Amino acid sequence: MTVSYNKLWKLLIDLNMNKTQLRIAAGLSTNIIAKMSKNDTVSMDSLLRICKALHCGVGDIIEVIDDSYQLTIADYSFGDEANLLRVAEKAGGYKNE
Repeated sequence: MTVSYNKLWKLLIDLNMNKTQLRIAAGLSTNIIAKMSKNDTVSMDSLLRICKALHCGVGDIIEVIDDSYQLTIADYSFGDEANLLRVAEKAGGYKNE
């Protein structure tokens, strides 16, 4: 599972607000903003401070992404149909019945 703050950055653009203004309005440290810029996790307290400053919900600023099903094409050879079906089954996108 990974965290994405893309919703927050888009919301800031819509509000014509930059990260420094957000940091000051929410009472956050520069380290918290830096962690969020790298999609690192931050405390729920920090997220709630942002929500309070922006008058929004947590779902409006953060997205949790389940990356357990992501496939890297470089890891698989798609030379034959049988192998392609095995890859699709592993990803949960196809069931051979």
